[in-house]
Formats: sequence, C-alpha cells, structure tokens
Amino acid sequence: MRVLIVSKACLVGIYQRKLEEIAGHHDVELLVVVPPSWRDERGVTPLERAHTTGYDLVVDPLVFNGSFHLHFYPHLGRRIHAFRPDLVHLDEEPYNLATFHGMLLTRRAGCRALWFTWQNLRRRYPPPFSLFERYCLRYADAAIAGSRTAALVWRAKGYAGPLAVIPQFGVDPHTFAPSARRESHCAFTVGFAGRLVAEKGADLLLSAAAGLDRLRVEILGSGPLRTDLESLAEELGLTGRIAFRGRLPSTRMPEFYAGLDALVLPSRSRPNWVE
Repeated sequence: MRVLIVSKACLVGIYQRKLEEIAGHHDVELLVVVPPSWRDERGVTPLERAHTTGYDLVVDPLVFNGSFHLHFYPHLGRRIHAFRPDLVHLDEEPYNLATFHGMLLTRRAGCRALWFTWQNLRRRYPPPFSLFERYCLRYADAAIAGSRTAALVWRAKGYAGPLAVIPQFGVDPHTFAPSARRESHCAFTVGFAGRLVAEKGADLLLSAAAGLDRLRVEILGSGPLRTDLESLAEELGLTGRIAFRGRLPSTRMPEFYAGLDALVLPSRSRPNWVE
C-alpha cells in the first residue's frame, strides 16, 4: 500500500518516530509531505530531521504559512499525481482549507483519504469553513480523533464513517524512559512545557509555587506572555527558584522531562478551549 501523509506537525523531529514505525511495515510505501517551517505565536518552528529511516520526507511550500485555518500546499496535486497513493492521510482538522483542498485532490485522483482531529468542542464555523467541514465529513473514507471527546464531537456533527481514537503521535517508551533516581539534596523540581499563552495557565503554576518552600520551577516554551510571566515570578518572590528555558529541539525533550520530579499541565478551560 502506498500511503501519503501531509502534516505540518511532522516538522517536529521526535514525532517522526511514528513515521518510521508506519514505514516499518513491509507492505507500506510511505511518503510524507511537510512544510519547511511553521509560524505561530511562539515564532518560527523549522523542520527537524531526526527520524527519517524507511520513508521519504519531502518539503513543499505553504501558502498562508501561520494561518491555522487557511494554509494549504499548492504543489500537493503534483505529489499525488507522481506518487499515486492508495491512501492520503491529511493531518489537519476537517474545517481547514488544507484538508478541504487535499480532499478535493484525492477524490480527483481516485484514492482514499482520511483526516485527523483534536477538536473536542462542538463549535459552529462561518462560511467558508462550515462548507469545508461539510465536504470533509461527507467524503472522508475514515477519520482519526486524538481523544474520545473529540470523537464524540464529530459523531454529533454527523460523521458516520469509520472513526478511530488514536492520540496523534503517542510516546516512545524507550526514548522517554525514567532516568536514575535524583539526588535527595536536589530541590523538588516542577516543570511546565508548552506555549506561553493565557489558556495554558503557566501563571497558575507560578502562583501555586510561590506558596511552597524549596520548590524549583522550570518553564519551557515561548509565546507572547513570556515577559508577563517573568514579571509575575519576580512579584511572587520566585527569583532564584525559577528558570525560563525558552524552546528546545524536540530531541532534547526527554532530557528535560528526566530532570523533573513532576510535570504540571495547569491549563484553564475557556468557552473556545479545553485541553
């Protein structure tokens, strides 16, 4: 079977382990299309080549790079025509232009297609996104949801085809293995990794940490609230007990996690966001 995966998420080197596992099946020939980079509130995420054995990882430009809903791959039709896949996996939400565009191309080529979703809130979108969504729900041969709640959303929206619940990339237990026991004299270290935006709730972690003596905090990530969080840490008296680490290559994330006693996800739910 020839499989084509289109995924801006697969820019991230550590995520490419999934691709190697798929390519490891003797009956699969895999081609993966990624952009050269992706822009968001954290800045520019460039392509990492970390796990690329057994398949072809090709780079195609994006139109409207940085626009979650409107980006698309203008050369995707050529890739499909040249590779002639049996299945196209569009690693995007069904209401996005990239998914709609990909679905049109795959139907024209006569191959099967599926999309992936994390969307776990039942939201209504204005045109043209509602039209993209309707088309993708109607013509997808299958879909993958990252969580049970996401699957329930799309069933409620009327998607009746095959739907599997599979977290997008999973975890390699060999790479993300516990390290040797930390020295007892080390301060208890709590970490956060993610975008520094309001909905991720890093400020909640700082407020909680301020009331706990001998606790050290590691903040890994970037985003528009970096300066505000640094100011809050100073106001709370965390200077000397907190480190803002910026961003790390994905292949160094196991090292970061191994240096923590606890990882905290202090996400705050909002009408348009639930972690």
